[in-house]
Parts: sequence; structure tokens; C-alpha cells
Amino acid sequence: MTAGESPVPGSVTGVVLAGGQGSRMGGIDKGLQTYRGVPLALNALLRLRQQRGDWIGDVMINANRHLGAYEGFGVPVWPDTVGGFAGPLAGMLTALTHAQTPFVLTVPCDAPRFPLDLADRMCQTLIEHQADLAMAAGPEADGRVRTQPVFLLLGTHLLEDLDRFLSEGGRKIDAWTARHRCVPVAFDRPNDDPLAFANVNTLADLHALETTATPAQHP
Repeated sequence: MTAGESPVPGSVTGVVLAGGQGSRMGGIDKGLQTYRGVPLALNALLRLRQQRGDWIGDVMINANRHLGAYEGFGVPVWPDTVGGFAGPLAGMLTALTHAQTPFVLTVPCDAPRFPLDLADRMCQTLIEHQADLAMAAGPEADGRVRTQPVFLLLGTHLLEDLDRFLSEGGRKIDAWTARHRCVPVAFDRPNDDPLAFANVNTLADLHALETTATPAQHP
């Protein structure tokens, strides 16, 4: 794609980022841990498939271990194109490299309740503001709305710039997105799930979220 192009239905590849080391889970592969009986990465894939608005055309997984297990979910699986577990930006670079659509929407594998209208609201906001990127923002435990940098909608025209940023040693998502027109998308409406962006860093976090009731309107 070129700068200034807008997403249309089917033009977005949904990407599950599952390439981390799981250090706060003792090194286990986080994406393969189960949430309510379903592996976290598969849960994320299913939620991408259910996105409203038909924006999602393709889906893929970014993973660096147990590739065969992830391939069992029936979608393309791509390891980082740069070595050393370089973090979410490396997964985003991988997504931009392999996507067959002009846009990608990244979600982490460890936030199992992310919104089913994520793609719709992200795409609509990107179009409205004619931005390069859209970044989700949601409420946290203290009630404040904060950006959720791993929930990012971006165009493939940013591939070369991201590659250059990583090659220069950059690792922080906010530092890279600040170089471009990035618009936040707040998910703080009255009917939005307050735990939509709750992520699990430990097995205790996972078990706690599993036992937290999910509002009926937020499957």
C-alpha cells in the first residue's frame, strides 16, 4: 500500500503476536496456555474471525517456538524475521513482511477478552483521521484510560521504516509510533468491557481472569 490509502472490508490481516519468551510465566509458551479450555492463541484467532465489519481478510500467528503446535490451529505461522526475541515490534515487522493485505491489525495472545468490534472501530478511526496507525486505548485498574500499544492497526507502507528502527536498536512501540501519525482509539464507552484489554502475565493472572464473570454483551 501507499501512505494515505484507507482500509476497506477484507483489506486487513489479523495477527496474533505469540512470539514472546513467557519469562513471567517461567519460560512456558504463553500462547499455548488455556483460557476456559481454549489455548490463548487460538482464542485470539477466534476473536479475530468474529470481528464485526468484515475488515479482516486473512489471519496469521507470529510465534518463535512450538511452531507445529501453532500450525495445528490451521493458519499461517511465521517466526520473527529478526533474531533475539526482539519484542512485539519484531512480530509487527514479521506481519508486515508476510501480509498479503495492505493493513495488519496486531493483537497479543494474552488478552483473551479484546473487543469484537476492535477492527471496526480501529479502521473507522484511521479513516476519519487519515492516520498511518491506530492504537487502542482502554481503562486499567485505576480507572484511567491508557493506550494499549500492542493493539495496533498499521499499513504495510511502514515496513521499511520499522525495519530501519529495529536495525538501529529500537524496541519500544511508543518510540516508533511517535515517528508517524498515530491516532488513539478509546474503548471506554458504557457498554465496553472494562477487562477487554486485561492481559495475563502469570498463571495466577490467567486463572484469576478465567474466574472473572464476563458480561453477557461481551463474549
